[in-house]
Amino acid sequence: MTKKAIRIFSLSLVAGSILNANVAKDELKNHLKDIEASYIKKIYSNNAYDPIWVEDNSLSPLGKEFINQLKNDKTIAYDLPFYKLYKSVLKDINNKKFNTNLEIKLSNLYNQYMHYLIEGEIDWKDFMNYIQNLRKKYDYKVGYEIKKPPYSSAKILQNAILGETFGDIFSQVEPKRFRYHQLKEYLVKFLHMHWQKVGKIPTLRVGASNPAIAKIRERLKLEGDLQGCNQSIDSNIYDNCLAKAVKRFKIRHGLKPNTIIDRRTRLEFNRSPMYYVKKMRLNLDRIKWSNRKEEKVRIELNIPSFRLYLYDGNELVTTMRVVTGKPDHPTPVFSDTMTTVVVNPYWRIPESIVKKEMIKHLIKNPHYYDRQHKFLYDGWGPNAKKIDPATVDWAKYKDNKKHIPYHFMQEPGFTNALGKIKFLFPNKYSVYIHDTPSKRLFFRTKRAFSHGCMRIQKPRELLEALALYNSNINVDKVMKILGTNKRKVIALRKWIPVDITYFTAYVDSYGYLHFRDDIYGYDRAMLKSYGKSKSKIKDNKKDKNQKKKPKHSKKIYKNKDIIKDKNIIEIGY
Repeated sequence: MTKKAIRIFSLSLVAGSILNANVAKDELKNHLKDIEASYIKKIYSNNAYDPIWVEDNSLSPLGKEFINQLKNDKTIAYDLPFYKLYKSVLKDINNKKFNTNLEIKLSNLYNQYMHYLIEGEIDWKDFMNYIQNLRKKYDYKVGYEIKKPPYSSAKILQNAILGETFGDIFSQVEPKRFRYHQLKEYLVKFLHMHWQKVGKIPTLRVGASNPAIAKIRERLKLEGDLQGCNQSIDSNIYDNCLAKAVKRFKIRHGLKPNTIIDRRTRLEFNRSPMYYVKKMRLNLDRIKWSNRKEEKVRIELNIPSFRLYLYDGNELVTTMRVVTGKPDHPTPVFSDTMTTVVVNPYWRIPESIVKKEMIKHLIKNPHYYDRQHKFLYDGWGPNAKKIDPATVDWAKYKDNKKHIPYHFMQEPGFTNALGKIKFLFPNKYSVYIHDTPSKRLFFRTKRAFSHGCMRIQKPRELLEALALYNSNINVDKVMKILGTNKRKVIALRKWIPVDITYFTAYVDSYGYLHFRDDIYGYDRAMLKSYGKSKSKIKDNKKDKNQKKKPKHSKKIYKNKDIIKDKNIIEIGY
């Protein structure tokens, strides 16, 4: 073949490839006319209408990488909204249906998978409406703050088209806080677990014999609680080794830490693996919308576990039990910064508490609260004057509508509702962490008893831990002041980030998986619309009944008002 002939042949190949590309583009454009989802159209308009996933009767390199990512993601299972589409795509690939329809399906699958990976399946708009209704119902500052994940599926795809690998991108979007990765690993394990339910059994104690014991033993082995027991797995005898495993199981599930297999323990043994899978998925998605910024020294307080943790990097400095808000006065979920410690605080009692709990006693006896050192003042300031409560007609405020122009304040002392130490992180909810004279409540397994504030079991221990990072805290002097009723305000030189969280499934600092009760009903509310926040596409046809994808609610984030002077408003719950 002459050089001229070779040149003509080469040009014809180029022309043919351009023609084929144009045909693919035109076919894709025609397909897109029947697609209602704007995000699908945007994907291709940004890519000059070139196919992304399919080419020449096969998957493109990017398509192969995406499918490999999906196959390697062990969390994908039938309980996910996009699972049916995922299986349909795999079927088309196995049947070698590399056409425009598969191209559109893959883009739709990419969008749904990235939604799952980055944002999760919680419908936050629906949940925020639920929170708003709780505010109206309880006439109380119910709070649940979220922070939108800082990633864009469109930007990730654009970077992948430009050459960045999906593997690198996907590892970057995964949260690094709250032991997200470890919880995800437990999720994968539970997806492959199967156990027999124990059914209706009587209360069992060590030494008992029952056919259900073998099922319990097998369940505890699967979850890792049956450590070092030599007894046969088929044994029906409740022995001492199994008792230790039962206790470990009960601790991880937030039950009374004893060895009795009672009604509540039986309930857990009768739950299916999928119950726990849903719980873990829900909490993985909560982490995605939590505060992702992690400071080295930080406080994390988890409401359902009723526990506070102070961390220095990965090291747990101290932890202690917490009393949180009652279900009708839920402790808000938010992040802020601890700035101040108040020793021997006054308690400035909110008007809501005066109306709901105190007026009924004041009507009968205006001096009812004198013995609790709760006195009436004409203001909050340091120059406020005491008012004789007998001079006030309390009956006219009984209807709960009129504003009370006076303020009750409890003086410092061992009977003060705030105890002897208060830790402030000024926030719009007027809640904080504090001591309490009611120590007996810390021995309860469920500790939701406050009006929203967080009472801690070991306030002095927390103060000593804060002193490790604040040289201006003289622990010896503070301990002497605690023996008096003298009020002292300490401004922290190193402010400490505080995350108030709501995790009903989590991994502790020792790597153990825990489950807790849904004390505020947030799990239940989220599961009602779980997996429904995303638009659904029927391949290449318009769905006239399809609802628009709801926008995620705007963050209800920090409204910080740091008070630097000593007249800190000590109002709260």
